Amino acid sequence: MRVPRGMMFGLAVIALCAVTFAAAAPAADDDPVSIDVPNKEAWMGQRLPIFVQLRGNGPFVGAASFSIPEIPRALLVKVGSPVVSSEEKGDTSWFMQTHEFALFSQAAGKVTIPAFEVRFTHRDGFTGPQQEHVEQVPATDLQIKRPVGLPESVFLVTTEKLEITESWTPEPGSAKQGDVFRRTIAQTAQQTSGMALAPPPTTAPEGISVYVGKPTVDDKTQRGEFSGTRSDTITYMLKGAGTLTIPGIKYIWWNPKSEEFGTKTLPAVTFEVAAAPKPAPPPPPPPSRMRIALAAFLLFSLLGVAIWQFDRIRSWTKTLWRRLNPADRVAARHLIRACHRNDAAAAEAAWTDWQNTQPASYQPSAELFATAAELHRTRYGQRAEASAAWQGQPLAQAFRKATATSSATQNQQPPLPPLNPRST
Repeated sequence: MRVPRGMMFGLAVIALCAVTFAAAAPAADDDPVSIDVPNKEAWMGQRLPIFVQLRGNGPFVGAASFSIPEIPRALLVKVGSPVVSSEEKGDTSWFMQTHEFALFSQAAGKVTIPAFEVRFTHRDGFTGPQQEHVEQVPATDLQIKRPVGLPESVFLVTTEKLEITESWTPEPGSAKQGDVFRRTIAQTAQQTSGMALAPPPTTAPEGISVYVGKPTVDDKTQRGEFSGTRSDTITYMLKGAGTLTIPGIKYIWWNPKSEEFGTKTLPAVTFEVAAAPKPAPPPPPPPSRMRIALAAFLLFSLLGVAIWQFDRIRSWTKTLWRRLNPADRVAARHLIRACHRNDAAAAEAAWTDWQNTQPASYQPSAELFATAAELHRTRYGQRAEASAAWQGQPLAQAFRKATATSSATQNQQPPLPPLNPRST
């Protein structure tokens, strides 16, 4: 039987649609990973929920693992535990895990979440072998709004309510150089992750060093309510003296419901810092046992050598003394001292000793001879009171002049006699 052309065309269209539906429908039902963003528009700093659904034809084994991407000026965090569900599609039972994420962006305009990797395992059917998957979560674009009048440099927290408290250890007040104060600032906000709350500023006047510790953040999900907390500890070391003031800290947030800014300022803190007293110089270190032992060893060694070589050392000492103090110099010193004391007896003895050190051909000068004769007349004259009234200054002057002239003459004499002396 011959089939009409119109019927053949209609059958062909019906067959093509059936094939197309059969090819497309399983792909949608069998897609192992999908992403859902109920609202693709949010304010800066506002929590934007994102849901990633994993599908498998058997129960899931273990926990899924995500490689969460880094997004410029944005934070993507995983929230809570996955929700497990199932559905029946024909003769196949599909198991689903829905993982919730939250995006907090400080960048306005178009923000793209790139595709990122997810790894999970499920069974093939209820009792089949395990099937491991390494899939890609599809990329998605979002739109972030900036409140009117907000500068780009301001870190914005978007929440209906932000609670901020602070505490000090010890309490600020009078202090001295080198004191340390610790300040703890705690923030709590609804529908915001602790990691999305603003960090504290580290500005301080000259004379105060600031050290910021690692923050403590925590997120809680209770009965569908999501909240985050952040606690920062700031350490201030007072290095300068006088009046030092830490400026106030102003926190700003945006209420998305009323579309208004909220602010809270932590007051400025002033320290009256007294100058630290100058430390006393450290005491000298005590001598070590090694030094004491070495000094004692050297002392006893020198003492032993001195006892052992006593006679030789005494002989060397006497020889050195005689070289440094010859008899003529000793007698000359005695004579000068006796003259200064006007002691005629001591002067006569010293004069005699000095003459004994001179050669037999020595002849004193006329002045020295006259003053020496006067000394003798005083000593052996007929009046006894003349010796007590003797003045030794003339003799001392004549002696110095004579000895000085004698030394100069000796220094001027040539060391060798002339080769051809003249005859007289």
